[in-house]
Amino acid sequence: MNGYLCYSDKMGILLFESLDGDSWDRSMQPIYVEREGTDMANKLNSFMDHQWDGFYTSQKRQSRFPAVIQGNKGSVYTLNFTGSPAKNMRFAVKSMEKLTGFTVTIFYPSAESRQVFANGEYVEYNQWDLDINQYGNVTQQFCGENRYVGVRNYLEFYITGECEIVVRPRNAIQTMVRMEFTMEEFYSEIGGPTRFVDRLCGVLGIHASEVKIVSVYEGSLIINYELMVPDDS
Repeated sequence: MNGYLCYSDKMGILLFESLDGDSWDRSMQPIYVEREGTDMANKLNSFMDHQWDGFYTSQKRQSRFPAVIQGNKGSVYTLNFTGSPAKNMRFAVKSMEKLTGFTVTIFYPSAESRQVFANGEYVEYNQWDLDINQYGNVTQQFCGENRYVGVRNYLEFYITGECEIVVRPRNAIQTMVRMEFTMEEFYSEIGGPTRFVDRLCGVLGIHASEVKIVSVYEGSLIINYELMVPDDS
């Protein structure tokens, strides 16, 4: 036959789509799907126009994209959007083997962080890892495991055929400040995290409940913190 016969049981299709209101007339493509450690670079375009008006097309295309993947344990795929990624997106894996799974990485052009829902349930970021001074790496332990890396602005999550992932904006910004202080000076002269939060809120005109210190470490002195706003605000 004019084709290839594949014996891998971890092959499948990563299907993802925009859930935004402009999903029919907003362009995110082409989207490049790259597998870490390989030369794979799959270029995806959107579907054809869905309507015709005489000679002209409607210019409406559904923002839904299928990508062939091989979901062996440890696989990592990066989605590179040439347009701005949709704020709300849904992901699913279609495979004969339900345990087909891999990590998906998406880089975002803005500082607004993201949150992950697996089968409708909110999944917290991995615990903070003091060795890397960042939220812990995705270890592919369960479907929906995730982290958002602030400043570099990318989201990582693990997906298998057992769950559907929905990514939504999180009303928070992760940021970092480097200060010319030692750890001792920070706690003795600045007053530690509490005084830092008070001064930051005074400058920004926000409530202290909207700031969360996630780490303080030397180098000279680096503070990672989040600015959070309630969803109904």
